[in-house]
Amino acid sequence: MELLKIGGSVANELQSIVQELKGLDRDILIVPGGWIFADLVRDVDEKYGLDESVSHWMAIACMDVYGYYISNFGVEVLFAEDLESLSNVGGVRVILPHCLLKHSKEFAELPASWDVTSDSISVWIASKLGLDRVIKITDVGGVLINGNLVESLTASELLKLNIETCIDKFTPKLLKEYKVDMFVCNAKEVKDYILKGKAKGTLVKGE
Repeated sequence: MELLKIGGSVANELQSIVQELKGLDRDILIVPGGWIFADLVRDVDEKYGLDESVSHWMAIACMDVYGYYISNFGVEVLFAEDLESLSNVGGVRVILPHCLLKHSKEFAELPASWDVTSDSISVWIASKLGLDRVIKITDVGGVLINGNLVESLTASELLKLNIETCIDKFTPKLLKEYKVDMFVCNAKEVKDYILKGKAKGTLVKGE
């Protein structure tokens, strides 16, 4: 099984992404980002000063909204109240995570913070399913340091750099803790990475 995080930055490419994923004949779970819906929550939070827990769950609810949008391109949505129900899913499905996470006491491991986005949530889900990698599809095509694409680095190295990247600030901590890798690439590279284990992008090792 592959776990893919699909962010809002590739929303205009969803039709081709979904078609390609379906053609791979693999079991694939998609974790949706929050896209423009989470941006709206950020704006509301900045304007009205919401409680951290409230804004956190509002943003997670936005992942469900984007998940429904992804389903518009031919992906079946997956309702799940527990992690076990994700283990035996066939085909290409998009997770609606709000209900799943609300019912999971273990999700309290992650702080209610804007540092924890769908990136962190995808790594957390992967670890609970016993998966050793997450593929993050984004428009920038990888982790950029000083404007240059880095092919590979460890989560520990990324933490030491303490810089803004296309990965949220909490994800490197989880990659290191759970020993999960994250491969960051654009939509054109996903097929090669899944089938060949190699493509243009950035591998962040869970070390």
